Amino acid sequence: MKKTFKTSLYIITALLVCGLVFFQLKRNKAETAKITALASMTGNFYPVKATTIEEQEINNTIETNGFLRSETDLDVLSETQGIIQKIYKEKGDYVRKGDIIAKVDDELFAAQLSAAKAAYEQLKKEVDRFTTLHEQHAVTSQKLEEIKLNYQSAEAQYISAKRQFEDTRVKAPIDGFIENDFIEEGQYLNRNQKVCNIIDAQKLKLDIAVSEQNYRYISLGQQTTITSPVYPNVKFEGKISYIGKKAGYGNTFDADVQIVNDDNHQLKAGMFVTASIAQTKEIPGIYIPRNAINGSLKDASVYVIENEIAKSREVTTGQIVNDQVEIVAGLKAGDQIVTEGNYSIFDGAKIRITQ
Repeated sequence: MKKTFKTSLYIITALLVCGLVFFQLKRNKAETAKITALASMTGNFYPVKATTIEEQEINNTIETNGFLRSETDLDVLSETQGIIQKIYKEKGDYVRKGDIIAKVDDELFAAQLSAAKAAYEQLKKEVDRFTTLHEQHAVTSQKLEEIKLNYQSAEAQYISAKRQFEDTRVKAPIDGFIENDFIEEGQYLNRNQKVCNIIDAQKLKLDIAVSEQNYRYISLGQQTTITSPVYPNVKFEGKISYIGKKAGYGNTFDADVQIVNDDNHQLKAGMFVTASIAQTKEIPGIYIPRNAINGSLKDASVYVIENEIAKSREVTTGQIVNDQVEIVAGLKAGDQIVTEGNYSIFDGAKIRITQ
């Protein structure tokens, strides 16, 4: 029973497929017959619609999406080692440049600084004293130089000890928010160990990719409108702060948009946004209807009319504005091209323009 059912199902499916193929062939045959009949009525001329190309200026808005990032996002590393005695700033806190984030045990460093400072100040007095004696010819020049060298060595040791003592205070290198912290009081901190991560929430950037067709329409400092689904009716201002000089993956150029954050509607790093870049350069170009192009935009061609003959010509396409496609190579003003009926003709076909 199952076998009979399956056999019947296969037969029905086969009949349906055959019917669809027959219908499509009949339809294609009818269309071909219609075109052939029209061609016969006009003396083997294929009826088409055409247009004469003119240069025109079309304003376009380039839109691209991406995720925001903080313009300044850095890790704060320890420049000393020791037990963490006190943490002053934690995750989520706002810090200004120079604020102390944490303090490491400084007892040993304080003692070293005190000794180095005393030696430095003592030798500084010795230099002054021996300089006076040298002027009175009471000591030799060699002895004075020896004292000066000792002083310079003590000064270097004092500066080093002072720096080591200051490094026990881990300070914020920039203004911003502590996004993450990685230490606890009582923990032993190693040199170059990560203390925290600070971001500047007011200065945001959007990394975008610009196609080679749109590359010539953007410039440094160009104003950009930023929108976010988080704030549907709010527009943020931005400007292009960087444009790459070399095309990368997919023949696109990297560019950065710097965002001015709104005090009332705060954008955050990681948010998904859309950047709209209005063209400021109105460069005259050639634009043709999309349906006049044969094949894909990457392998495009059009039919150019010469003495009532359709001649296929390869073209290079640029940006797309609504239903118009920019032609950057292959056509010039004054050329006459087929805009309708191009899918029913061939290279070398005789054509007649209809209204």
